[in-house]
Amino acid sequence: MRSFGLKPGGCLALCWSTSPWVGPRDWQQALDRLLRSWQNTLGASGRVPPGWHRARQQDPDHEVLSRAGFDVAGRHEFSVEYHWTIPELAGHIRSTSFLPPSVLADHASEFDADLIADLGRHTANDRLTETVDFAYELARGSAPA
Repeated sequence: MRSFGLKPGGCLALCWSTSPWVGPRDWQQALDRLLRSWQNTLGASGRVPPGWHRARQQDPDHEVLSRAGFDVAGRHEFSVEYHWTIPELAGHIRSTSFLPPSVLADHASEFDADLIADLGRHTANDRLTETVDFAYELARGSAPA
């Protein structure tokens, strides 16, 4: 078993959430269009491999963990209503692999202006609301024999 630095019998949690640019709300669809436009403009559209989510569906995390020698304890999911400000959303986008500060570079101010222009009309009390789905998969490494 590859331990990834875990002590024998140690626990591992894989955690994730939905992305604010994926969803049914008007502002989420506007954000998705804006992000795709900026990715194309900056030549960053290939930073995330196409179809990456299909690979995870074909080889789910619990199966990967099990093959790696972990005892899978289960998956847990929950949803939370979240209220973004546009500056918080800009910071979140900069934490991604597809539009980090190194990609935005000298265009960061222009991107922020576009973000405000495109999403500002969707705000209520300077907030954009979404339901964020969270999930985590728990596993324990095999104890020494």
